[in-house]
Amino acid sequence: MSNVLGRFLGHRDVFARFLNALSKGQLHHAWLLHGPSGIGKATLGFEMARAYLCEKNRHSPPAHEACGTCHVCHMMAAGSHPDFLQVEREWDEKKKRLKRDVHVGQTRDLLSFLSLSGSQSERKVVLVREAGQMNAQAANALLKGLEEPAPGSLLILACEDTMSVPVTVRSRCLLQALAPLGDDECRSILCDMGLDGEVLEFAVKLADGQPGKASPLTDADVADALLDWERLTRDMSRADIGHLQGWISRHVRQIPHALLVDVVLNQLEGVMQENGNFHAFDTLMAVAHDLAAWPVEVARRTLNPASTLLAHMLSLRIALRAFENTLGSR
Repeated sequence: MSNVLGRFLGHRDVFARFLNALSKGQLHHAWLLHGPSGIGKATLGFEMARAYLCEKNRHSPPAHEACGTCHVCHMMAAGSHPDFLQVEREWDEKKKRLKRDVHVGQTRDLLSFLSLSGSQSERKVVLVREAGQMNAQAANALLKGLEEPAPGSLLILACEDTMSVPVTVRSRCLLQALAPLGDDECRSILCDMGLDGEVLEFAVKLADGQPGKASPLTDADVADALLDWERLTRDMSRADIGHLQGWISRHVRQIPHALLVDVVLNQLEGVMQENGNFHAFDTLMAVAHDLAAWPVEVARRTLNPASTLLAHMLSLRIALRAFENTLGSR
């Protein structure tokens, strides 16, 4: 396999299935790639598009991965291929954030794109990177393209949960489940991102099979801050609250909130395997659950992230002490 496949380790079987169908002229016109975030669904979709459009695969079956050297491959690498379109949530300039949904106008645009003749060949591809974010109108509009695909068109959808895509849409797609990666595969991908040493091993553990989740650690400032956070929360029941408060005030707005929570919850795994008092354990679980929900609550209710995170950490410290005291009394 070439280095191309290295960019989506763990999903070679799906890519091979795609190439086999392409070779036999039996390629389904719509593929739905689903699985957890950060495992390379959009990357796989992009490589499928590259292979489909590559000049080598138009003229010399059986199909292969994209050659990387033809004019088409150069245009794909430059993001300028006229027969390839990526669709995702648009940026809201007024609110300075991504819009909540993929809207119906985007669906209509992609259907118009697929209905036109290709500039380079008869083939055209659309990759919808956030199919689970399509609103109801957008999903309904997509049905026409699924039921009456234009000749040579290929639609690739990616989502985390198939239930977030209406049954009318997913029933017309070829579903392909993608699983989290193994540690060695994660390590290889994160290493390719430029991570090494202590940061690399920390990122592999934090990724938990989803290397995209740990990609913020490619920023050295983020990596240093998270390693410091890991050290501060390693023994949470005895953590220095002043140091925690200082770290939170400095970094909470710059570090992805989900990563902060994952660091803490990873460190609770060993404790939660102990056989302590049921009531104390139940309380600890409830506090951990509230902490896990904190990133969503901050975004949904526009809470102050610093003060609310500190409150969760104080609650966790108290619950941990109570639980550990029951272990010592057994």
